[in-house]
Amino acid sequence: MVGFFVSFFYTKEMVDFCFERLFLYHFDMILFFLHGLFFALVKVIEHPSNLWTFTMKIINTLLKQAKNILLVLSIALFSMSSYAGNTLVSVLISGNDCDGDSPFAGQGFADCTINIEGTELAFVLTKFGYDDGTPEGHEEGDHYTYLEEHWDIEENDSEYKSGTWTTPTGAGYPEVSFWSAKAGNSGLNLFWYVTDADYATECDPKLTLSCMSAAVSVTTGTWSTPYNNANSQAALSHLTFFGGVCLQDCGPNTEVPEPSTIVIFAFALGLLRIQSKHRNR
Repeated sequence: MVGFFVSFFYTKEMVDFCFERLFLYHFDMILFFLHGLFFALVKVIEHPSNLWTFTMKIINTLLKQAKNILLVLSIALFSMSSYAGNTLVSVLISGNDCDGDSPFAGQGFADCTINIEGTELAFVLTKFGYDDGTPEGHEEGDHYTYLEEHWDIEENDSEYKSGTWTTPTGAGYPEVSFWSAKAGNSGLNLFWYVTDADYATECDPKLTLSCMSAAVSVTTGTWSTPYNNANSQAALSHLTFFGGVCLQDCGPNTEVPEPSTIVIFAFALGLLRIQSKHRNR
């Protein structure tokens, strides 16, 4: 139970929710501060000699609100760092997944792989079938044993035209590199994440070895079905996931904080230290 709550509060969605609530609760304070700042600037323009007084008031206000500033910055930066620096790539592919045509290979679904330019990148994990929004069970590959608790698939509408998926984090759980959403005769959308840097240098065009080999393993993502000839989004036929099974060092993809992030944290901590010294005097 404790592990469940820890994993729940560690998600980006929960952090975003907390940040939104925090912003709303402090909205009046923000408006009051901006209102005072505007009139203070007017006074400085009218009387430049007031600049020093104005500057000191700003510094004192920052010191008084140091804890709030630190809290807001910490939540904001943590929210941005959850899958920060990753870009979702999607490609429309005609036909079916696991039909033997690139970027798929294999003699059937059970040994289907993501294979581009002769390089195998991931093996099939499982497939979830749907009929007009009704789940029709699953099919698993040769390299993965399906467990219901491994998968949480949510839809945004009754026909399963878009939604999200999540898998737990830990040893023995699947780590997804690619996933596809198939919709009848409309083909399928193939998805994967790459870092922002790789997207800028390796993903033009997208369906290449350089872009697909840059895919990162993730434990959550979004999906949507292709549009049909009538320019209407088609209902989901099945979702297929490709990747591997985590054996060690399991966890979502993370990145080293950028220098700007470190500077902001240092600034916030500095404010908190100055405030502490000021109160002790």
